[in-house]
Amino acid sequence: MRTVTTPAAQAAARGLADELPGLTTTTADLRQHGGTLADPRYWEGPKAQAFRAQVWPDVEAALTTLGTSLDELARSVAEVNRRIADAGT
Repeated sequence: MRTVTTPAAQAAARGLADELPGLTTTTADLRQHGGTLADPRYWEGPKAQAFRAQVWPDVEAALTTLGTSLDELARSVAEVNRRIADAGT
């Protein structure tokens, strides 16, 4: 089977690879900050309780899933970049 790549595909793969580390860091930072806010040692009161009970559990789960997905995407992008490089030779 013949493999073809275009400059647009190469640029897109590089773009994904460039953006992923920042997104991964941002996701981890959001989880850390949210975890601090969810801890009653740092924030207490009615709004804090609502955050802990109603907001943070779903957001934390989504951020955890996003982190896992970003890790998987980074591995896939590395493979795509490798295959594009191989196709260019």
